[in-house]
Amino acid sequence: MRLFILALILIGSVFTASAAPQSYHAGVARLTVPDATAPFDTVIFYPSDTQEVAWKAGPFPIAASLNAPVAEGQRFPVVLISHGHRGAPFSHRDLATRLARDGFIVILPTHIGDASGHPEATTPSQILEDRPRQAKEALDAALADPRFAQHADTARIGMIGYSAGGYTALILAGARPNFAYADTYCRSHDDVASCARHAAGDASPPVDLIAWQPPAEPRLKALVLMDPLAVMFDAAGLASVRIPTLLYRPDDDAYLNAQHNALAVAAGLPNPPQQVVVPGSHFVFVDPCPDAIADQAQLICKDATGVDRASVHRKMESEISAFLHAHL
Repeated sequence: MRLFILALILIGSVFTASAAPQSYHAGVARLTVPDATAPFDTVIFYPSDTQEVAWKAGPFPIAASLNAPVAEGQRFPVVLISHGHRGAPFSHRDLATRLARDGFIVILPTHIGDASGHPEATTPSQILEDRPRQAKEALDAALADPRFAQHADTARIGMIGYSAGGYTALILAGARPNFAYADTYCRSHDDVASCARHAAGDASPPVDLIAWQPPAEPRLKALVLMDPLAVMFDAAGLASVRIPTLLYRPDDDAYLNAQHNALAVAAGLPNPPQQVVVPGSHFVFVDPCPDAIADQAQLICKDATGVDRASVHRKMESEISAFLHAHL
């Protein structure tokens, strides 16, 4: 009997070990993606068997080896990450590194026209149209690139979106924006973060935005939203988004109104998302800022007393990795 019980324990241990994600080192590479507006850089983090060699991209510390070979032996699930308004791929470098170590190929496009270090788009409406197209082009280009084509599992693709990247992710997941619905809200609310077009002087949706047919990415199987910009989606517009969704929002919604963004998404999705509330405000989802830029961007980099952004991110990284492994 004792031997039988010991055998069961050993079998259970083997099952647990085999079910756990395999650990890798992280590699990182760049890819230039052609686009109708302008070619844009895309950063790709991925699993590698090569020991990590840290380096810096400007002020940003990168804990992944540049141009290391991709790990051999299997095909890896793919995750597309869309940064926020005036952000950049390295805004989420730590999350991408963790996911690469956990066995994901992670694609981070630069949203030209809405990215730090690049000229802004002519109008906010152009940003709304360009972002989903850029994200889809980055995904297609990475999957076609010889370095990654044979290693990517195209049946297991997920997406993460932060802020305006959440809007981008919802569009590709099949959501349909209702800009007239957003205008009704924006005319009666002083909500600059949700209503960028109105803040820029656009009184109503232009004809091209109303006629716009948003692209969709039917290969997406899971969605992670971090305090998404979503004031342009009503319940009817969210009805087609049926993939598993993990939804984060901060406990302080002074910057981006939760009721008409994150909570509206939670209420409008046909399948209720898994919801997590984290300490801090809207910008807590950006990786901790290097000292070289922290003083210059206090709105983005400085957290309220008692908020430990690094600790928040470590917890989120584990949750996101587990969620994506469960659904991809």
